[in-house]
Amino acid sequence: MTTSTACGKVIAGAALCAAVALVANGCAGSPDGVGPHPGHGASGSGGSPTSPVGGRVGDDAATADAPVFLLAAQPDGSHAFDHNRHTTSGEKILLRFQNDSGIPHDMVLERDGRIVGRTPVITRGETRALVTGLTPGRYTFFCSIGGHRSDGMEGVLEMAGN
Repeated sequence: MTTSTACGKVIAGAALCAAVALVANGCAGSPDGVGPHPGHGASGSGGSPTSPVGGRVGDDAATADAPVFLLAAQPDGSHAFDHNRHTTSGEKILLRFQNDSGIPHDMVLERDGRIVGRTPVITRGETRALVTGLTPGRYTFFCSIGGHRSDGMEGVLEMAGN
């Protein structure tokens, strides 16, 4: 194998990895699931404070007035969240998902079968957050890994009107 052939395979492999990452962390559309929304930040996959794609979110102006919903995976490794119901009001919400389990998990938020937000898959000790604008109504949150959702790793988020 020549150097140029080996180099081409490395570049092709890197491009494939980048494409898979973009699909895995793909854009979910606007916060209400209809139409486009403001940008994802420079990389497109890490999530900005106003993005429905989960990323690391700091305490900044975008999250200052948002109610916080803290959610964690059960530390015993069961396919369950620490609670399965949350009710809040407002125009946006900060969802913080912590994985205290040794099993990889994510948190997906959907309404009427449309994904409106999600975190990346995280492992033990990691926390990810997302900020998203939600219209009043009922949303389902769940883990999309394997059979976790069918095992009961899901819950309901109720957004009340102001």
